[in-house]
Amino acid sequence: MKRIKPLVALAATAALIGTAAFSSASDARQLRYAVGFPAGAPVQAAQLYAQAVSEYTGGEFSVRVHELSLLNLGEMSGGVGQGIADVGYVLTLYWPSEFPHINMAADISMLLAMNEDTGGKEGMAYAGAMAELIFHHCPECNAEFDAQNQVYTGGAASTAYTLLCNKPVTSVAQLNGSRLRAGGASWARWSRGMNATPVSLPGNEIFEALNQGVVDCAMLSLPELSGLNIMDVATDVTPTVPGGVFAGAGTTNVNRDVWRSMTPDQRTAMLRAGATMGAQVSYLYKEYAIRDTERAKEQGIRFHDAEPELLEASHAFIMEDVANTAETYKRQHGVERADELIEIMNGLIDKWLDLVADVETGEALAELYWNEVYSKVDVNQHGM
Repeated sequence: MKRIKPLVALAATAALIGTAAFSSASDARQLRYAVGFPAGAPVQAAQLYAQAVSEYTGGEFSVRVHELSLLNLGEMSGGVGQGIADVGYVLTLYWPSEFPHINMAADISMLLAMNEDTGGKEGMAYAGAMAELIFHHCPECNAEFDAQNQVYTGGAASTAYTLLCNKPVTSVAQLNGSRLRAGGASWARWSRGMNATPVSLPGNEIFEALNQGVVDCAMLSLPELSGLNIMDVATDVTPTVPGGVFAGAGTTNVNRDVWRSMTPDQRTAMLRAGATMGAQVSYLYKEYAIRDTERAKEQGIRFHDAEPELLEASHAFIMEDVANTAETYKRQHGVERADELIEIMNGLIDKWLDLVADVETGEALAELYWNEVYSKVDVNQHGM
């Protein structure tokens, strides 16, 4: 198999394409990549992914990124499976019945809240742990993608989920009776555990819901202050609760028929580019969280520490909830190896928190993902 050279100077890749080193643009096979987001870290990272695919395939493939225009997030899984898109950003949490093993692993991310100082790198760590689990420890996860005519080539994770509110919410008493927008089952359970009411809303409705007082808070990562324009309606932020990250994502799932039409070298290149996408999304979320915190404070949005009683109640709930997760997925979705997979995932979380501690760039994170996980995937077996 030909050697895949390290990813360097992505910004310069466009200048290389079309030179003698690569095939001409007219010779490249174009892949349609549906992202499903209008802006933000996934869209910015998708452009780097497109450049990486061209780089690593030696110009044999090009990627056209469709930001929301080809498939929305709710259409993504079916659209990739049907070949409407060749590659898609699939959020597995949208389909609980189709992806129970993957979602179970994502569902215990609130364990990250028990770590007092992740340096804002909790998403970077969790994305690495999820990729290692799916590629190397969870054939059931890959079977779930296979059933949807998809092949997993990488994933990402957000930064920690926070309370973005239209009033101060820092105590158990203030949470009691509050209406909280929940973007996943674990946050819905946390809401009920705090005697609040979870509300299910699509992302494009959160702005109005906060503005009109339909919900008191949205549980989201800090970059959504700008990504969903929440900065224009939120008045108060409590960053330390509820915790957890959004990690149920196949950021570059490839249509299985397309994948099988590739050569082994091309599949290796797609995995290398998938590592780049997962790393850049996760890293940019961290950077955007810092940026949006500064902007929000400049705009007068108040940031609060959760009161000790609330933190204690939250941590107690998380530990009890995670302890019940295996039984829940066994009972509701027939996940037979639930206990074993959760134990593996727990170890991987600790491992990856250590691995990302000194990582300071998206490029370095991509190299770490590649060396530790993606490069060890057998492309003659994976997705075949």
